[in-house]
Amino acid sequence: MELRAHRVPGIGDDVPSMAQVFRMATDGGAKTTGYAGTVGTLAPGKAADLVLIDWKKIAYPYLDEETPLLDAVIQRAKSDAVKLVMCDGEVIYRDGKFARVDRDGALKALHDDLQKALSDDEVERRKLSKALLPHVKAFYRNYFDPEKHAPFYRQSSRV
Repeated sequence: MELRAHRVPGIGDDVPSMAQVFRMATDGGAKTTGYAGTVGTLAPGKAADLVLIDWKKIAYPYLDEETPLLDAVIQRAKSDAVKLVMCDGEVIYRDGKFARVDRDGALKALHDDLQKALSDDEVERRKLSKALLPHVKAFYRNYFDPEKHAPFYRQSSRV
């Protein structure tokens, strides 16, 4: 029996394997886009989209030797383990830095843009949202009773 977050709770229910989840995220995901056939799998003639992950960040301090490789990667890899991302053969992220993004320049441009006064439309929308908020709160005040509402995922939540 596998216990996974990507299933409806129950004992003995069929759940997708890690390989099926991985296939859904790669080839299956590609099939839902206009890029089907050119991305989603590694094959000659397809765009080389790769993510290189630091194995030590996944396996350290301990990883049971019986844990399948794909299970470990999908369930334990975090963003800090990503060392390199390549899209269509071009490195776009390496060692914590995006190759095509000038972070300091982008933050300065954002800062400069946000220093400008609000437009008349923005001022009007802000007034409207403030005037509307009490009515929205009143509408949803008794929308549901949290004591009676028990979502099926409660056992996986922090509530």
